[in-house]
Amino acid sequence: MKKALVILFPVIFSGSFISVNNHVLDVWINPVDNMKFAWVPPGRISVEEPVELEDSTVYKAKEIIFPNGFWLGQTEVTVKQFSKFVKKTGYVSDAEKAGDKFTWKNPGIKQSGNHPVIFVSYSDVEAYTEWAGVEIPYESEWIYACKAGTETKFYWGDEFDYDYVWCRENAVTGTKPVAKKPPNPYGLYDMVGNAWEYIRVCDSIVALRGGSWTRCNTAKAWWGPIYSDVIAGTVKPTLSKCKETIFQPYNRDDDRGFRCIKRGTVITDGYKFKSNDDDRKYDLCETITNFRIKP
Repeated sequence: MKKALVILFPVIFSGSFISVNNHVLDVWINPVDNMKFAWVPPGRISVEEPVELEDSTVYKAKEIIFPNGFWLGQTEVTVKQFSKFVKKTGYVSDAEKAGDKFTWKNPGIKQSGNHPVIFVSYSDVEAYTEWAGVEIPYESEWIYACKAGTETKFYWGDEFDYDYVWCRENAVTGTKPVAKKPPNPYGLYDMVGNAWEYIRVCDSIVALRGGSWTRCNTAKAWWGPIYSDVIAGTVKPTLSKCKETIFQPYNRDDDRGFRCIKRGTVITDGYKFKSNDDDRKYDLCETITNFRIKP
């Protein structure tokens, strides 16, 4: 009689399970701000990476490997969650310090507690993430999570679809409550549209990704089509230049918010994973096992 070989993989996980589009997903809830985080599994993605030449920039194909996986907020941080942060810490935002007419409390557009918080600077974002024990994703992490293993132009297909996006045509006057459009296959909502999301390109460079309610799907609009600004809205997305400051940390507006990432300690039963000095690039060691990262 032949014996079956059974291989057990370690699972390090503390959270709950939900069903999205008939798929069961892992969810971790941050006890500090009650944000729900979806598990983004290990994998790889093809991108175009800028290479600086003496008098020009060329883009070369590159495959980025994510051996560890990570947790990403299912939604953008909401007004309610940011309000809790302010109440607990007494924090005063940059817009309030500057005496601006519009702030996260008074954005000039109709918002409820379930809307993405806006009029926050990157400095405000850093203060929030430090309090909540989380971080802002790097550009490559954001792209990988947004594409969610799909090979189409957008994570829902090759054609732009208003059923998945809040933009100028259907949002009209401002942001909308989070998680009202269908999520991507990883259970992440509003990765395209509603509010721009701060991301890190390199340690000192900040950018925005994902488009917003102010963008339009028609190229004739002065603000340009939403898909021209959605870096994950292509089959092979393009990374930003590390030497180019795209947005200054003090910028704030009525269409800019943020989403958080949680990285944790990896325990892989003897195997260790390593990364390059450049946080956007990852090396794969000997084996990828079916594990979870403990938040």
